[in-house]
Amino acid sequence: MGKNSRFITGFVGIHVSAALKRCVDYVLWFDNCNNYYDSTHKRASTFVGKNGIFIVEGDINDTVLLNKLFEVVHFTHVMHLAAQAGVRYAMQNPKSYIHSNIAGFVNILEVCKNANSQPAIVWASSSSVYGLNPEVSFSKKD
Repeated sequence: MGKNSRFITGFVGIHVSAALKRCVDYVLWFDNCNNYYDSTHKRASTFVGKNGIFIVEGDINDTVLLNKLFEVVHFTHVMHLAAQAGVRYAMQNPKSYIHSNIAGFVNILEVCKNANSQPAIVWASSSSVYGLNPEVSFSKKD
């Protein structure tokens, strides 16, 4: 693959993928397309299968699949944006959050650590952690 190859996770990642594809050689978008939000909306995105963005539907906890992808493509950068959404859902299904948001993130880190060429990693937390803060700009003091 080209010198600039990106591995991007999560629903928001499809929009990041489209923006990055304009200036990098290779972009792979990875998402499980779960049903928390309407998955037909994700699959029907105007970006899916277009603009040279490669799409892989899978789970960030599938280490076999992740390792295979990182063997085939030497990603230079990983942008991990995947997370289980929704605070109410977390209260009802806490193990789902642990599985996706914690174990999944650790899997991404482990795959990157073991990659032939270790990529730079960017990780964004779920917006759910901010709570009901009315301030537009968040700080450590909030």
